[in-house]
Amino acid sequence: MCVYIKVCCKGLALQSQNKNDRAAKLWMVYLPRVIVIVVLLVVSVGIVNILVATKAKSDMNEPTTGAIFVRTIESLHRPSNRIWSGYGTARTMGSADVVAEVGGRVVERPEDIEAGKSIEAGDLIVRLDESDYINALDAARQAVKSLDAQIDGLTIETEQMENQVRYAGEEIAAAQRDLDRMDEAIAAGVGSAGERDVKLASMLRSQRALSVLQQQLDLIPSRRARLEAELSSQRANERIAKENVARSAIRSPFDGELQSVNTRVGDWVGVGTRVARVVDLSRLEIPLKVASSASSWIKVGDAVGLWVRDVDGEPDQMGQITRIAPEADSASRTMTVFVEVEQDASDADRLLPGQFVHGRVVTHDPYERVILPRRAVQSDQVFVAVLNDDGTRSIEIHSVRIAYSFESWMPEIDPIETQWVALEVGFEPIEGSLIAVSLLDQIMAGMKVETEGEQTQSGESP
Repeated sequence: MCVYIKVCCKGLALQSQNKNDRAAKLWMVYLPRVIVIVVLLVVSVGIVNILVATKAKSDMNEPTTGAIFVRTIESLHRPSNRIWSGYGTARTMGSADVVAEVGGRVVERPEDIEAGKSIEAGDLIVRLDESDYINALDAARQAVKSLDAQIDGLTIETEQMENQVRYAGEEIAAAQRDLDRMDEAIAAGVGSAGERDVKLASMLRSQRALSVLQQQLDLIPSRRARLEAELSSQRANERIAKENVARSAIRSPFDGELQSVNTRVGDWVGVGTRVARVVDLSRLEIPLKVASSASSWIKVGDAVGLWVRDVDGEPDQMGQITRIAPEADSASRTMTVFVEVEQDASDADRLLPGQFVHGRVVTHDPYERVILPRRAVQSDQVFVAVLNDDGTRSIEIHSVRIAYSFESWMPEIDPIETQWVALEVGFEPIEGSLIAVSLLDQIMAGMKVETEGEQTQSGESP
């Protein structure tokens, strides 16, 4: 037992010694690292202290309390015109696809009939072979003459037939008188029944002949009607043949310019084939789309300025509203007004069909309003430079309400601005107030300002 206890104690002593050896080894490994970290921290703190102690001192400017200069515009009620902008594509009011009304081969085309050339109403474009139509015209005329002769013959036949009917009636009357005398003789006992039968047969023959003649006379009106119907048909054929001869020469329906010519000499042209296209450039129409809110402002007869290029300076053309579409487009919130333009078709700056144009409709505002640059109104507020008791000016904020905005050049107010707003009557600054229009992002309520209203009126900027 004692031996066992000694062995156990010796084992425990060896384990304790091993643990101490491992701790000593770990301490020897990590101690240098800890020392290095501590040294780096001390050096860093020293450097920071040195930098803070040696940094340059900045000069602090005292805040200024002086007034700043702002450009102003005087709040005045002015007459104005509201301008509605829109876009549209020009189209001609007079254009025609000239088609062949008869078939035939092209036998003539004038040398100056080419696309882009001017043409007048009635000018020949192409001529078709008309020989067949001339022959048809001659045949129709001969048929008309034949029927006219037959109708004239009926007139003579009618006169003769009437005479024959009259003569036959007289013969029947004479035979009736002779038969009456025979009856009287037989009654007196001096006549014979045989002679009476002969006279009766003669009278019956005369009556039968009269019946035939009367039937022939009664049929003459129907024969005349049939001939007159045939005559009308032949005269219609004559007119058609005559028109076909004229249609063989295909001509321009109105003054204009040739957009295209599709046939040349030798080509076969069928009925309905397009030969050429003629366009009249003297009258154009532009369906102009403007904001639907213009419905209560725009009227038929209003003038419209039209620009093909940049909207700058005088318009390229002037037009007039002739029609207004009754419905607005809910998707684009626009309405369509139809602008008619009359122009010189020979002018080099003429408006062409298919060109995209910018139009402006000028409508007169019945009220005089305060007109300000659009940027002077921010969140329905304006900066007003009010005069203080000590003669200085300071900024006050006034609430306003915009009636509408528009683009225009108004040098009498400011020669620089082009974007304007018109304020609602009763929701604008006091008449004669000075409205700040510059440095709007730097000024605020209560700030002292000096105005340059006189410079504003002359168009100078501060």
